[in-house]
Parts: sequence; C-alpha cells; structure tokens
Amino acid sequence: MEKQNDLTGTLLETHHLLRRYNMIWYGKNFGGLDPRQGQGRILSALRRMNSVTQKELGFILDIRPQSLGELLQKLESNGYVTRHRSTTDKRSLIVELTEKGETFQLQKPDYEELFIGLTAQEKKFLKSSLEKISAQLNELIDRETEDDFF
Repeated sequence: MEKQNDLTGTLLETHHLLRRYNMIWYGKNFGGLDPRQGQGRILSALRRMNSVTQKELGFILDIRPQSLGELLQKLESNGYVTRHRSTTDKRSLIVELTEKGETFQLQKPDYEELFIGLTAQEKKFLKSSLEKISAQLNELIDRETEDDFF
C-alpha cells in the first residue's frame, strides 16, 4: 500500500506542478489570462461570437451575473471588451471584443520541453500508462455520474 500512496503522491505533485507552470506561463505571456478560466475564458468565448448580451454570455459560460459583471468590468478597464446598451432592448448590455481583445492569443506553453529527458521508449511507456489512467478515470466518472441527470 505504501508504494500506491507514493505513486498517488507523485501523480498529484506532478499535477500541482503543471498547474503552477501554467499559471506562471500565462502570467508572463498574457497577464494571467488563461483561456480556460476567468477573464481568459470569457475572451475565448467572445472570439467565437460577434457580439452577445451579457445575460446570454453568463448563461453560456454558466457564470453568475454578479461574477460575470466583475470579470467584464476588469476586461473593459484593460481594453479587451466594450459594453453598450442594446438599441432594441435598453435593459440589455451588449458585450463585444475590442481590437485588443481580438488579438488575444490562444497560445499554450510548449509542453514538449517536459519530455526532453526521456528516451523514445520511456515516452512510449509513459503515453501508454497515461492512456490507461485516463481510461480508468473515464470509467470512474461514468460510474459516479450514471445516476445524475445533467
């Protein structure tokens, strides 16, 4: 059992370090705007739409109105988005990307650097092992959510 805990600990530590590396990388390259969360997630969603109401954006991203308003205020003050009243419904706010928001890059760190110290055989074994772990995780998720009604 001790080896299993060491393995689990190593996996969790690796996960923690990957998240930390992502935060540092996005912080240096995009002022902390990770396209998978927070303000970066909003910019990523807006890139797919020309313009959208604030209410629709909150619904699409499943963000509470107050939280979305705060995130949009930060994006607006940094010049990434603009908000204006709808001409057809004065109660609605339309959210649009600015030119700066349009140029927000969806780059990712170069994860290939992580594997420089591995041989081709070690990379193949790691890939196979991670695929098995992913398959097991998918089974666990399916089993845990089979009674949920999404």
